[in-house]
Amino acid sequence: MQLVLSSPKSDTSEEIMKIKNTIAALLGASLLQGVSILPAFAEYEIKTTDGISFQSTGGVGGNGTICPKFPNDVIVPLDSLNPAPKEGEPEMTIDGIWEFMQANDITTMEQLLDVLPDHYRNYFSLVEVTRAAGQSTLEYPRIVLFGPDGRFMANVGTLREDPVYDKLDVTELNEETGHWELSVFDFTNPKPKLERNVKSCEECHGAIEPRPFWGTNLDWPGVFGDNIAEGPQGEAMDGPHAKRMNEIKNGKGNNPRFDFLVWRDENVKRGGKRRLAGHQFGADLFISNIAMGTATARGVFMRMQQNYPKRYEELKEIVLLLGYDMFNEGLLSPEDKQKIAYKMQFYGAEKATLDEALMLLGINTKEAFSLGTLAETETPITNWKMGGGTLYEAVLLQVLDDLSKTDEAMNAILDEAGPGPGVFRCPDLAQNMQDIIDFKMLHMFHLRGHARYMVHWVFYPADLEHINKTVLRPTLDTVAAHLKKKVLTNI
Repeated sequence: MQLVLSSPKSDTSEEIMKIKNTIAALLGASLLQGVSILPAFAEYEIKTTDGISFQSTGGVGGNGTICPKFPNDVIVPLDSLNPAPKEGEPEMTIDGIWEFMQANDITTMEQLLDVLPDHYRNYFSLVEVTRAAGQSTLEYPRIVLFGPDGRFMANVGTLREDPVYDKLDVTELNEETGHWELSVFDFTNPKPKLERNVKSCEECHGAIEPRPFWGTNLDWPGVFGDNIAEGPQGEAMDGPHAKRMNEIKNGKGNNPRFDFLVWRDENVKRGGKRRLAGHQFGADLFISNIAMGTATARGVFMRMQQNYPKRYEELKEIVLLLGYDMFNEGLLSPEDKQKIAYKMQFYGAEKATLDEALMLLGINTKEAFSLGTLAETETPITNWKMGGGTLYEAVLLQVLDDLSKTDEAMNAILDEAGPGPGVFRCPDLAQNMQDIIDFKMLHMFHLRGHARYMVHWVFYPADLEHINKTVLRPTLDTVAAHLKKKVLTNI
């Protein structure tokens, strides 16, 4: 039996209240156990997770949606930005799942799928044609579980004739190193085993800097929902995909491995998008790219800091300045670039480009950013997009956020700079550019797992990944000017 979850739209103030009432009505239900949302709070308690402060206010009415009251407002009550698993559910990490399997005598993939938390049951895509290991068809597609934050993903086979039918491929971002681990839970024999860092995964994911393997925005070859017709609509369900998806949703998948999935209470239509259950916006392929893209960008930033810590501190302003120039051509003159190249040559770079600067910090963008290509056999395409924004933009946001915490002059500039276009549909949320940065950092990187799931069920900022448009371009005359003066003066 398939579980279907209602997710109200949010087009009017009446619908806003329906969202709140829907979540409140689910209190105590298995999907939302221990979670509540209140119409208003008399006082807003500020909490912290890993040094990041947040508060829950219940939200305020915006332009046809619920909006946060403050940049760090998560709206729904949370005790943590990265909550521990509920009782009876595994921690969604390789170690966490393996320990849970051993403690609970789980010996089949079906048993494991049945205990996955709700934020993995509905954050999924179906794949008809896979270029990775394993087999899939229209009738028996693979299920790609990406979760709300993309930091742990799994690839579930449903074709019984597949030679690796009982092997569960998983990918996890190591929270300490920023590297991805590619491993396999093997259920082939009565006693499962865990194969870690499987070499055969490197062909698709890469060997030096392995990363997820998934289509760029508007181009997901072989995935249910990718538009096979010519035209600007990249995410549009074709007829056979819509028909088969509705069959699976309605319990006619002919494989029990489909049964754990949670669906939105609406049929998929030809030419339309499948929307995730429990997500305010919901377009599943777009959200898959946001999840994988933010996780990938977070890993890149962590490695930049850890590969060469001293060098990162010396070069982070150059990285950010070259990023501004990359997205706003003409910011740096040939003479400016020549000066920057002179400094970069001390570390082994040949020219002043963002790719070269990232390479000095151990990041080969041809592998780390090219999520849409097979790492060992296809020409890299580094301009992989989450939606309207790229991995470059997501990395630059983190560098700017880091600088704002260590450079007092930068912090003052961001506090004084206007909020640019602001937050989509929530025009009163941000007072300055620092608010915008804090808001995007919260929703892209700090909200994790079940917490991100709960917040984005009620509120999702549709232009979240647009960093150049909402942060870089509006600060050309302030932040970029400060960086130019600081970088070029010191060369």
